[in-house]
Amino acid sequence: MTYQDTNVSKVENVGSLDRVNRGIAGMTLIMAATLITTIPSAAAAGMVALGVYAGLTAVIGWDPLYALVKAFQQQTPAQPSAAVTRYPHSRMEDQPSSGSHKKAA
Repeated sequence: MTYQDTNVSKVENVGSLDRVNRGIAGMTLIMAATLITTIPSAAAAGMVALGVYAGLTAVIGWDPLYALVKAFQQQTPAQPSAAVTRYPHSRMEDQPSSGSHKKAA
């Protein structure tokens, strides 16, 4: 792995297929907003804004919303399993069974 490959993965958070899809979606939204005259101007402005956002994230390969979601997921602590918190110092045989199993004599 080269130096460029290791640093690009830290900067880019949008994959190549996603970049192509965003580019196509951005161009489609902008073209539709400019060519279709029957839609309201507020809807056309919204379509252009979404198209520009999708196009820019496709070109630079980085999406700030993906970065926010990833940062939020890293800050959320993992929840311990129910068995660990319920009976932290007991063995498996000491725990009550939820089924109708009988212990052998």
